[in-house]
Amino acid sequence: MLHLALWKDGQLKYNKYKNLYIRINNKKVILKCIYNSQNIIDEFLNEVKSYYLNKYNIKIYGISQNPNTKDYIMVLQEVYCKRCGEILYISYSSEPKNKLCKLCQINDLKENFVNWTSGNEKIDNFIHQEMQLKMGWVSRKIFEWIPYNQFNDIKQISKDEFGTLHLATWKDNVEVSLKHLYNSQNNTDEFLNKVESYSNKCGISQNPDTNDYIIVSVNRFCQNCGNQYTNPEYGWCKLCQINDLKEFFENWTSGNEKIDNYTQEMQLQIDNYNDTVVEWVPYHQFEYIKEIRKDGFGTLHLAIWKDGPLEFDDAIFIKGYIRTNNKRVILKCIYNSQNITNEILSEAKSYSIKYSDNLPSIYGISQNPSTNDYILVLQDGYCEKCAEIYTDIKEKWCKPCQINNLKENFVNWTSENEKIDNFIQEMQLKINGINNIVVEWIPYNQFDNIEEIGTGGFATVYSAKWEDNILHYNASEKKYERYKNLNRTVALKCLYDSQNITNEFLNEV
Repeated sequence: MLHLALWKDGQLKYNKYKNLYIRINNKKVILKCIYNSQNIIDEFLNEVKSYYLNKYNIKIYGISQNPNTKDYIMVLQEVYCKRCGEILYISYSSEPKNKLCKLCQINDLKENFVNWTSGNEKIDNFIHQEMQLKMGWVSRKIFEWIPYNQFNDIKQISKDEFGTLHLATWKDNVEVSLKHLYNSQNNTDEFLNKVESYSNKCGISQNPDTNDYIIVSVNRFCQNCGNQYTNPEYGWCKLCQINDLKEFFENWTSGNEKIDNYTQEMQLQIDNYNDTVVEWVPYHQFEYIKEIRKDGFGTLHLAIWKDGPLEFDDAIFIKGYIRTNNKRVILKCIYNSQNITNEILSEAKSYSIKYSDNLPSIYGISQNPSTNDYILVLQDGYCEKCAEIYTDIKEKWCKPCQINNLKENFVNWTSENEKIDNFIQEMQLKINGINNIVVEWIPYNQFDNIEEIGTGGFATVYSAKWEDNILHYNASEKKYERYKNLNRTVALKCLYDSQNITNEFLNEV
């Protein structure tokens, strides 16, 4: 028997930001109750294992028991059809909103057949038989006949000998493309062959003025040039964006032909929506300039770029580059570079326009008006403390600095056992990224609610609440800190007589 229920505490789910498991409260679940399962434990557990091994592509959250009947219950992901109780057969990432299985969805579609018609028997049959009744196990997007008056903001973007291409908005302001095929009402078979070849198709419509049939699909075409987007997911068209940058060339200059040529060349190399657009940046755009390193070749400064770099905005009414104001950047000033243009350009070319976790991107070139030294404008990818490139630029994590911080803290704790102290210090010095756990000496008084959960010949295991909680890296503060007001549940494995067998204990650790 299947029951729909609300699990008050909810399942445990790992939160990567808090680095611990937390509960998802008030979780909808399915309770699958097996009659007399208290008397057939092996059979019941075999059934449980079939879910655990993903036989049905359904998550199992746990086991429960009805206190009245003593029947055992499997607690399952809510992926059963709410109407007939059959398994939906879905992937975890494609759970349907309506919670209906394929058969129930098809029955609903069949019942709806009488409520619409294209006026063309072949098209009706194609939509009924070929598209709707042959959909996959679960469909979020139903292919349908769409009345033309459902479309708003219709705009023609291209035209050829076979038809026209329009952009429009459909229900819920979804952007769609409308491919009008000339005289398609006179050759239905050829039109339907074209429909089958289309990807991301939503349905068929008809222009009431020309009677041409229309293929409706999720939009993948640029509204400016009519070509398919280079990156359809973000609505980014390489050709149009490069043309826009070209048109702007005459509006700026560095005063140095070689630098202008380099900047233009780099702009024409953009290949995706998130590539940086290299620019000539006037020096007055920078404020709050702070020196972080100085040597015989130049200086590194932190600064705020007031206007900020160009970044692509994929919002439906923008689809273009906008500026990210007050952007924190690095200014790499090269001494006497006004006289060595080739060298400064070689240095600039060592940086990429692609985002990377271990090398800062280049935003552009500027010039100090007082010294005339050229400046590379870089992504904020240098550690403010040591002025070296972050080990992890995205998370602003500097391995040498974080290890030094841990070293400086060695004097603030001790286990009073030299071998254990050395082991913990060694483990701390091995951290290699923000997701590595910082092993610590933890005073026993940090643990509350200690309960025995298992015992064996060599050890006893306890469950406990750790008051201070684990150290995690805070990227905004650039340091390790503890989660506040959140006691962490941990397991304590107590090894008998381990105080006398330190080497064996550390091998176990």
